[in-house]
Amino acid sequence: MGLSQGKTRFMKILFDTNIIIDVILKREPFYTDSRNALNKSDGYILEGFILASTLTDIYYICKKQLGHSATIEIIKNLVDSINILNVNRDTIVLALHADFSDFEDAVQSASAELNQIDLIISRNTRDFSNSKITTQTPTAFLEKHNQ
Repeated sequence: MGLSQGKTRFMKILFDTNIIIDVILKREPFYTDSRNALNKSDGYILEGFILASTLTDIYYICKKQLGHSATIEIIKNLVDSINILNVNRDTIVLALHADFSDFEDAVQSASAELNQIDLIISRNTRDFSNSKITTQTPTAFLEKHNQ
């Protein structure tokens, strides 16, 4: 991260579904660090991403607590504020051949790899232990990047 030969280098960050849901539902004790990590990506150097499939997961989980209309409004705001990565055949094939115990995590890791993501932020870093992409918790990310 930072300047390299006079050019600004963006750090591309993929946020795991749990981080986004922690922020939307204000789940403690995860809310503050997840929110701060997500907000930190909304800047000039850091660029945040989620998978398109994360949006359907958000809807399914958040609708139970917030209702349809409120959840749709949240998703609209999210779509306006973060980059959305497609999940296609190449992503699925790579995920199917990855050594992951959880397919959803394999898909996120495969998408990160195919889209040259620099970092995955997740509360469950052990779930990504076989990922080729570095994974950090929101807390570790904030500590490393001086909150």
